[in-house]
Amino acid sequence: MNNQIHTGTDHPDLESQADMSSTPRFYVDFDHTLLRSNSTQEFLRTARPFALIWPILAVISIGLKLIGASARTRFIWEDALKLRALRLLNPFSLARFRALAPAIAAEQINEDIVDQLASVPREDITIVSFGSHEIISALLSETAFASCEIVAPTIDSGPKDRRLGKMAMLETHGRIPGAEDVLMTDNLEDDADIAAAVGQTVHVEADHDSYAYRQPYIPFFYTAKIKRTPGFFIKQVILEELPIVLLAFGLAAFAWNLSLWACLVLLFLAMILSYELGYAENDRVGEQKETKPKLSKSYFKHRQYRLFPHAWIYALALTVVAFVVLGAQDRALAMSHLGLSTAYPAWQNIAILSAVWMGIMVLARIIFWAFNAAPLVWRVYIYAPLHMVKYLGFLALFPISAAGLILVYAHIVRTWSLYAVRRAGGDIEFLMSQLVRTLFLLFGFAVLAMIDLDLVLNWPAGMMLAFCILRAVPEIFKKGRSTQTRVE
Repeated sequence: MNNQIHTGTDHPDLESQADMSSTPRFYVDFDHTLLRSNSTQEFLRTARPFALIWPILAVISIGLKLIGASARTRFIWEDALKLRALRLLNPFSLARFRALAPAIAAEQINEDIVDQLASVPREDITIVSFGSHEIISALLSETAFASCEIVAPTIDSGPKDRRLGKMAMLETHGRIPGAEDVLMTDNLEDDADIAAAVGQTVHVEADHDSYAYRQPYIPFFYTAKIKRTPGFFIKQVILEELPIVLLAFGLAAFAWNLSLWACLVLLFLAMILSYELGYAENDRVGEQKETKPKLSKSYFKHRQYRLFPHAWIYALALTVVAFVVLGAQDRALAMSHLGLSTAYPAWQNIAILSAVWMGIMVLARIIFWAFNAAPLVWRVYIYAPLHMVKYLGFLALFPISAAGLILVYAHIVRTWSLYAVRRAGGDIEFLMSQLVRTLFLLFGFAVLAMIDLDLVLNWPAGMMLAFCILRAVPEIFKKGRSTQTRVE
């Protein structure tokens, strides 16, 4: 009868478990057992250039979900497809990983399991895993388990071996687990066939949140995955904040101009990358100083995630590309807006404009630092200039209409009011912030109309008003019903 033993920090007496035979064999799972992390993920995260490869790997994951692949189908094919794609994109990735693997193993090897197996002869240990043989052998190359037998799929045989299961892989290698043997694993479901055959099973309580994958920097990952959610990033940043910039500056500055719109998009995304540094700092300060910090579960999982200096590098790259696509005539207009000569060569114009925008982002970062360092009572007031730089920083390079300026201020009031109410202990669910922005836009338009009716009777101003109304109507119906219910 199989005797299952659970182990966390306490070491089981493995020698007494093995007394049933003079030569027991220990079958040891690798991912999240002997290695605290996932070997395939450790390999994929070392891929370079990561910023180009990561989106392709992400498409594989998303694609399998979109076609409705079952959990088992994804288990069989997802890692295999990613490994093969990486091998095609960068044939030298495995050679690079072999050089990095010893350091990764030194950090990620499970010392608790190492101690439990200290007295077991290496020739009596079989490491059996669904991970790649090439990756596992690289990770173990400079450890005490380098001489152990490894039964695992190759990169090419991965789907077939995963479909057949670990028992079939062992049988292919001439290993038949018996009642005198021991299994060590974190996954009793995947290893159920081996657990049924051996006499002892040591269930390792793997803490999947105790480490970060330490993946290379991915633009917007902190905003979309750690600070917020992907849905929030799309809804708030892409569909809310970006349209404000495009409506305010893209319609008024040079009329319909696709190169301008592309430039504004890239510059805004560069600004968001600089904001990610502030978001990360804000989380760390909150954890250290606040009694009830507002931190996501992902934050605790990704404490080791590094943004500096990568966020600045990507921000600079986006900025330079933005002014390259802007076009010569529009760059000259931007230089004139700065009061500078337009006689410089194209590369010099691009360099000057890029330096100006980088300076604006540095200013935003300084204000964000001051915001994070300030006592909570003062943060409410620093929050407003922080967002002014975020949106009005474009004024340094591009002209804006009176209606566009009112739109930006109305949006800042909307954003600031939410933060102020929350910090004051109020109920933000009771506040219709989209309606706040619409009302302030209408107030501003009324003032402009008294100055000159033509300032608001034009199609750009109409589009600004339409955008605010369209964003406000769903919120009015949703919060109107919920607040009425609460009052009753």
